[in-house]
Amino acid sequence: MNKLNKRLYEKNSIKKTDEKTDQENDEVPQEVGLFHDRFIFQSENGDFDLVKQSIDEVIDCISIEIKGYEDYKDKTKEEIKRNIEDFLKIYYLEIDLDLSEEKKEDKEKGENNIIFKVNKALDALELREKISNDRNIEGNYLTNILKNDNMNNSKEHFLCKDAYGKCGKEGKYPSLFKIALDKTYNNEFPNKDEKIKEVVEGKRLKDELVKANEYVAVVQADGDSMGKVIEKFKIHNNRGNMYEDYKIFSSKLLKYDKESHKEIKKYGGFTIYAGGDDLLFIAPVITENKNNIFELINKLSDLFDEKFNEEKEKPTTSFGVAIVHHKFPLYYALDEARDLLFNKAKNYKFNGKEKNAIAFKVIKSSGQSFETVVRKKSESYDQFVKLFKNVSNSLSGKDKKVKNYLNAIHFKLNRDKVILNKIMENESLVQNYFKNNFDEKIHKTEPIKTYINNLIKFIYEIYSEAKTDEDKDKCLEQIYTYLRFIKFMDEDIKLDD
Repeated sequence: MNKLNKRLYEKNSIKKTDEKTDQENDEVPQEVGLFHDRFIFQSENGDFDLVKQSIDEVIDCISIEIKGYEDYKDKTKEEIKRNIEDFLKIYYLEIDLDLSEEKKEDKEKGENNIIFKVNKALDALELREKISNDRNIEGNYLTNILKNDNMNNSKEHFLCKDAYGKCGKEGKYPSLFKIALDKTYNNEFPNKDEKIKEVVEGKRLKDELVKANEYVAVVQADGDSMGKVIEKFKIHNNRGNMYEDYKIFSSKLLKYDKESHKEIKKYGGFTIYAGGDDLLFIAPVITENKNNIFELINKLSDLFDEKFNEEKEKPTTSFGVAIVHHKFPLYYALDEARDLLFNKAKNYKFNGKEKNAIAFKVIKSSGQSFETVVRKKSESYDQFVKLFKNVSNSLSGKDKKVKNYLNAIHFKLNRDKVILNKIMENESLVQNYFKNNFDEKIHKTEPIKTYINNLIKFIYEIYSEAKTDEDKDKCLEQIYTYLRFIKFMDEDIKLDD
């Protein structure tokens, strides 16, 4: 995409603007791909052939780089090119758009919407699967050079230079354990699990760590109701400014992607991609500064909302969050995050509201799991984030007495499910329940006192938000998932798991 963008820019097919994007400058390291997997532009004479030329140039460049590897020195460039062409899926087409005045009404209704028309045609093209000439992924040259053995000297890898600039990437790609410990960008910290364990045990860091420090959050995000925004776009009569709506929209998404990557990196996460309204990244559940993954998600949501706050049909974002042990297979975690996003968060309905949700699932090292879906920016969700932060900041640690009382609180709540289900809509009854069941001296001292007060507010908020019997039936299950998550993340770390 970057190569094609540059070629078109040079040819002036894409009209120059006052602000030149960083992506057009080889000297500016992006660290993450900022293009969506589809690129739509106004074509001029010869641009269709230029697309083909740009694709061939990129494949030629990759072929030359692959030939530099010892395993492929005896292969011809043409043979390598055929091999990777079988694997890559690149489709392109050119569509005529009727810009006549009599079609103006259709244009305003979205019937002649550029993005809709092109996407529909590309969807049809992508259904035509390529036949890979008996070469599977294992036999593909491109995937082979992306294996760990070939990425050891990542600084010199040609794809790293493409992403990070001519000097390549500083340090190796972080292991999941390193990310979990919030050491993602600490090049002095070891990257292999055994070495990390030695450091943690040797420096007695284990006493400062909890279960959350063994887990990572694999997060996939996607914009909600983006189609409603796009369908309002008009093709303006002023030829020099006819695609202004599309340009503004694209610019907002590009800024969102760049700013999101900065926030993810600042938090200690590692961005896999940020293109269009899509994000995929891996991050620690809690950081050394006791920030947590839900606070990062809130920041990313706010960034998105700021970019589109002037839209009549305001789009939102939904998140799928798979929280897994650092030894859990990453490809399964990626599948889980995707499933949580598209099958849970985007299908979420509560009080007549849809989407704009977070579906999160904890998969323990034992294989057991628990999950829930929550609506962002609700009072109950905000209260949950406060509870989790309260535990991370104040209660977390090796104070066994405090931990035992926390466990006792959760045990009693689980034991009294039937009672709680009857009284949770009444805040005073909830307060009386806690007063009668948690009246020992330690319950009235900090930090347990604050935790109990926040817990009461949290329980009441969840029930007060539920308007139908169906939604109320979900409340208790959601409460126990929240509390189970908080309790589990604060358990003692076990480096031998």
